[in-house]
Amino acid sequence: MRRLVRSRAYARTRAVTGALFIALGAAIVVRTLLMLGLDLREIPALVLGAALIVLGLLRVRDYATLRRTVR
Repeated sequence: MRRLVRSRAYARTRAVTGALFIALGAAIVVRTLLMLGLDLREIPALVLGAALIVLGLLRVRDYATLRRTVR
């Protein structure tokens, strides 16, 4: 299992899913702001979008650190 987790293919897969999470989070935030404007009803959607963006950024950061160590 450790060999799989430290492989380049696994790191690339995590980077791709991270990019997808960032895109999905940004889409949720933008659509929510365009549809509702600034309103208290949109807080859960904005939190979800921000959480997806942060999750995606963490996965991309992990990819960068794994890519430097695996060579």
